[in-house]
Amino acid sequence: MNMIRNIFIALALLASSAHLSVHAGEDGYPAWDFKDPGDLKGWVGEGIRDSGTNGESFILSGEDKVQLRFPSGLSIDSEKDNYLRIRIRISSPRIIQVFWATERPGKQLPAIPFTPYRDQHFHTYWIDLSESLEWIGRIEMMGLAFFGQPGWLEMDYIEIRPFSLSAYLSDQWSELWIPRNLHLGTINSLNSPRFFNKPFISWLNKIAVLILLIGAVLYYRASKTNRIKIISRIGLAILAIWIIYDLWDTYSQFKIVEEINQTYIQPPPEKKTFPALGDFYRFVEFCRRYIPDDSAFNLLPKPNWPFDCRLRYFLYPARVDREMVASYFRNSLPKYFIVYNTPGIIFDSVTGRLMTRDEKTVYSEKGRLVSRYNPSSFIYKVEEGEY
Repeated sequence: MNMIRNIFIALALLASSAHLSVHAGEDGYPAWDFKDPGDLKGWVGEGIRDSGTNGESFILSGEDKVQLRFPSGLSIDSEKDNYLRIRIRISSPRIIQVFWATERPGKQLPAIPFTPYRDQHFHTYWIDLSESLEWIGRIEMMGLAFFGQPGWLEMDYIEIRPFSLSAYLSDQWSELWIPRNLHLGTINSLNSPRFFNKPFISWLNKIAVLILLIGAVLYYRASKTNRIKIISRIGLAILAIWIIYDLWDTYSQFKIVEEINQTYIQPPPEKKTFPALGDFYRFVEFCRRYIPDDSAFNLLPKPNWPFDCRLRYFLYPARVDREMVASYFRNSLPKYFIVYNTPGIIFDSVTGRLMTRDEKTVYSEKGRLVSRYNPSSFIYKVEEGEY
């Protein structure tokens, strides 16, 4: 018991001290912690609708596939700095890909994909770049690609660095204490945090199986008088494993209750509890007048939370235009685009096109303006034969 207690104390001290060294990059490796708007200087993105820093992290929302390239002038020693350490939380992308360019000429950039956790908590990932044979020589360019509808993502810090056992253990300890999300439909399910890239409950299950196997060997080798003691100790060991998980779950439940209390019951005066919807519900009434029930619609730009889910509800039985709807109705439904408070999307009356102001994205080649709610909000109908 003393040994276990000492291990937990050591890990706790490690976790508390790690925050002092994070984002530092004292050893000369490239690092960005996005505490200041100047930290965004030099970053180049594609498919990004909006981006900025809140003083703590880099936040961006994307339109489709998002690419983010590190500032130019990189000169990374691939032998020394062979890990990407990134702390990020995301709402939607299913795959993240790290890509880079070396001094070697080549048509295709080498890349390493990894799957992020999509629970809207911050998670820290250690990507071993040396797994790729192409991580060699002097690295001159690096970037991140996000696949799947990106929604929004938030990056706390990025480091290209050597492996550090103390920082890695600290990150794993922090991962263990991330509370689970509250999903009312699955409140009784057995959720588990990640611990060394596997569910914590799976580690406990493996330990329980190991205890049973060792106990079985000791049981058959022991005398009849000692077998009862062995069985009782096996039971106590498995009970201890369950208590460990139960303690974690109790902590998680406490954090959930704390979050609910701070969000809905006693929120800080400066914190917004609900999104500011402005005149959105007047805009809903406007849409109801011009969007027929037997139609399909898209709200631009995508994603446009919190308006998208509300508009889907209030305009029913009109349907959100997506692949399943198009396949079922065989494109027989009239198609509309709804633009709400977005000056960057315009209707070109000369060509009849719906497009972005910079003309980089065209949503429809032919159509007409149904009605305008205000200068940056309107309804557009696609011409038949164009969908």
